[in-house]
Amino acid sequence: MRIVSARHRHVLDSAIAFGWIERLGLAAVTLKLCLVHYLFIFIGRDRLDLPLFAAALRQSGLSILPAITLVMAALGLILGRQAAAVLDNFDLPLLVLRSISYGLIMELIPLLVGIMVAGRAGVALAVRQATLAVSGQMDGLLVCGINPITFSTAPALLAMLAMSFAFAIWGSLVTLGVALLWLLMASDIHLADLANALRQSLRLADLIEALVKPLLFAVIIALIATVNGSMAGRDPDGIGRAATQTMIGAVTAILLIDLMFALWP
Repeated sequence: MRIVSARHRHVLDSAIAFGWIERLGLAAVTLKLCLVHYLFIFIGRDRLDLPLFAAALRQSGLSILPAITLVMAALGLILGRQAAAVLDNFDLPLLVLRSISYGLIMELIPLLVGIMVAGRAGVALAVRQATLAVSGQMDGLLVCGINPITFSTAPALLAMLAMSFAFAIWGSLVTLGVALLWLLMASDIHLADLANALRQSLRLADLIEALVKPLLFAVIIALIATVNGSMAGRDPDGIGRAATQTMIGAVTAILLIDLMFALWP
């Protein structure tokens, strides 16, 4: 145990000293191990830890479902009210609805889902990894022949992917539903016009991109959380530091990735 602990401490100290190169390497190794783990589960050579996966699902989605629903409903109410004000002054329903539905589904909803998943599931994963490192449990897993990444990150990443996909769809339905309901009650516009505007405003490629974004955000969040948690060291303060760095890093990465999508020709 002491040999493993000393070796692990040396690896962590070296990674912290060298900085970003080692962090990127650890993120790449984490992603590779998770993908291999999923492949082995699919072909029957390994099994998914169902209790850990169920706990990760609660952390990734079920616990923040009320918050996401409330945020999306409020967003739909705000945008529906603004759209109604515009439609009262300008008779351009199709143009207004196109811009609103495109901005909602393509930009706002994926960003909000990514940030809320980062704040709940990402921080929880970072704290879990940091606790394993600080308490020495990571060394215990290594001694038992258990990879700490496949033990904690693999179920969490799978849960983040599942809940991010579900929240992207649920958030779109709630936000657009509330916004369109407000428009129907507050503006002189028919349901057929709303349906026609939505059908013409989004292409299949747009919908695919809107669903891919949260999934990509989930992968990046899990990798950032794993790297920060694994490099927490032996100092108990490292747990709080890992949580803070994960939230800041995840939000920054989400915004940068979304910017890359926006600039992509």
